Amino acid sequence: MRPEDRRRLGALAALVLGVFVGLTLVPSVPTGPVGRLLGESLWRILGGGAVGLPLLGLGLALAGFDRVPRLDMKRMAILLGGLALLTPFTIGVISDVPPAAFDPPLSEWGLAARLTGLVPGFAARGVTDGIGQPGGLLLAFLALSALTLATLAWHPLHRLEKKAEGETEGRKDGKTEGARRAVPVPVVEEEAEAEAAAPGAGWAKRPSKAKPEPSREARDRKPASPGAQADDLLPPIDLLRSPEPEDSAADAAQLDRLGQALLDTLRTFKVEGSIAGRTSGPVVTQFEIVPAPGVKAGRIIGLADDLAITMRAMSIRVAPIPGRGAVGVEVPNPTARMVTLRELLETADWERTRSIMPMALGRDLEGKPVVTDLARMPHLLIAGATGSGKSVAINTIITGLIYRYTPADLRMLMIDPKMVELSMYNALPHLRHAVVTNNHDAARVLKWAVHEMNRRYELLHANGARNLADFNRKLDDGKPLRHPPRPAPTLASISAEAESTPPPPAADEVYGEGRLPHLVIIVDELADLMMTVASEVETPLAMLAQKARAIGIHLILATQRPSVNVITGLIKANFPSRIAFRVASKVDSRTILDGNGAEALLGNGDMLFLPPGKSEPQRIQGAFIGTEETERLMEWFKARKEAAAPGRSEEDILVVMRAEEAEEEGGDEEGGEAGERDSLFREAAEACIQHQGGSTSLLQRKLRIGYGRAARVIDQLHAAGILGPPDGSKPREVLIGFSQLDEYCS
Repeated sequence: MRPEDRRRLGALAALVLGVFVGLTLVPSVPTGPVGRLLGESLWRILGGGAVGLPLLGLGLALAGFDRVPRLDMKRMAILLGGLALLTPFTIGVISDVPPAAFDPPLSEWGLAARLTGLVPGFAARGVTDGIGQPGGLLLAFLALSALTLATLAWHPLHRLEKKAEGETEGRKDGKTEGARRAVPVPVVEEEAEAEAAAPGAGWAKRPSKAKPEPSREARDRKPASPGAQADDLLPPIDLLRSPEPEDSAADAAQLDRLGQALLDTLRTFKVEGSIAGRTSGPVVTQFEIVPAPGVKAGRIIGLADDLAITMRAMSIRVAPIPGRGAVGVEVPNPTARMVTLRELLETADWERTRSIMPMALGRDLEGKPVVTDLARMPHLLIAGATGSGKSVAINTIITGLIYRYTPADLRMLMIDPKMVELSMYNALPHLRHAVVTNNHDAARVLKWAVHEMNRRYELLHANGARNLADFNRKLDDGKPLRHPPRPAPTLASISAEAESTPPPPAADEVYGEGRLPHLVIIVDELADLMMTVASEVETPLAMLAQKARAIGIHLILATQRPSVNVITGLIKANFPSRIAFRVASKVDSRTILDGNGAEALLGNGDMLFLPPGKSEPQRIQGAFIGTEETERLMEWFKARKEAAAPGRSEEDILVVMRAEEAEEEGGDEEGGEAGERDSLFREAAEACIQHQGGSTSLLQRKLRIGYGRAARVIDQLHAAGILGPPDGSKPREVLIGFSQLDEYCS
């Protein structure tokens, strides 16, 4: 017989027995001599508590047939059995029935004696003789609290406790003077410590812990006034949606039944094991299944789909737990709970983090907040099917960053080929350029980012700074800083393979442009770019991923098609940190995570986070932020548009890049017209003579020009007789020497 059938049979037997016991308690009902004797004995022994026995049978029946979600049969038996004893005991303490009242026959007992019964009455009498009637009542109250806490996770003072907490918060808010705001943590990379919610912690810790309470700073934060200055450009937490009230009377009984159902299901497939523990998150509970001796873990892992079908779950993920000797079976909770971004931003984990670029991702399998650092990654790759929560995760990352940094310390570039996901952020003052929706413009923006990376490295090198934090620290300390002695590389040098000969050093100029802000580049749909302008974006993305960490440039790439032609090997190798939402197949999961698992996620923010340097992903329920919350944030920033404006004028990125492309492709004014030699004709001839060979790639590297202009100069050198005809892939032959150069260049 299956365990489920045995449970139902026991529930049915309890119901029948409870009905019979209830009938014996009514003297007018003919239940025979056995029933009459049983009824009189119960009235005499338990008094009014005897009424609890038929209720116990009814309660066991309801629990056995899953009609009471919060109680299983064991908890129901403890609850009703305890009430059957505590109720007459309390009556006995209050009425103080003397022992002589139980001497006559049952028919001659008084009302107090009938309600109390022998056993509760003598127990109550012994207690009142020892500690008095007040002590007896306190003891009864303590026993009742213990009973309800053990079965219902509730106690009589539960509402009073909540009311007192609310009054305390009100008094604190009333005494608060001014609006205390969150101040960005100093950006000191060397002093940043490892986070308590380190990636992978959900797989290594067993006991569930209470979630941290919101810090005092977060609770006391008030909205800024409309006339805010630059220091007041951190939005108030009130703009975000408040978390839903959580029922602390947990669904422990539901989870107990869920675990038992899991074991029963495994037994139907002839797999024996035991539950060593469980960790419960907002949406998923992980059961630690210890296989019985002789049972291979692979058998449990291979049953994931069968378990999901048998347990009527959307999907079940099964994975070994390293170092635990157990297999983690992650089952969806009977009741899912939404994780809001506001509740994460109000936790002590967020307020006290020393991360340079903190990101509040969500809650792990233990319900603890997961706050990680983008600066340590230093780039992030996100993949997931449509509707899995990918775009919401990007919104939470953006919102978390703007709650930490003002526009003076953080700039963003957003690329949204879909034109609908990120367009609402056009009012954000943190944007270095309006949201880019054209694919070719996106390629220009990425090339500009490479240009900016090179410029920053030149600046750091000229001032002896190791990284962005070191440079800004020197600037804050008032140390004299200078511009680099030579200009930063132009767009043409991005694809150069060898270093070019630097131009003559220019006079040093004092640096006066202010602090260098962090720059976060967000691409919401990488697949669209790779389908149209792959050759133009892959190299800049790889260069930024390899070199941009030290100068504060970070990439966040997202795609809904994690195939190998989108996430190429060059991109994947430079993005060790990845987030996978639900994907369509195991192949896609292996593409993004190098392993299975993402195909078994539930969607709606359920993610696997793979931090750098880790081989096992961490399962997280992502935080949610709605469109109306983002719109409120944008309205708040629009009201402070003047205060949020940058302190100095900034050139339009696309205008600059288009002008540079036109110059490189079309030449300058002196050599752009037909029949005229390029202004770099002599320098090109000298370079070819010096290297005893001429090619377009040589001129690109040495003269820092584009391919089109270099090809035209090569043709001009050939027409002038300085270079020979093309010879396949080999450089062209040089026909003259330096002594004849003046003659040919005149």
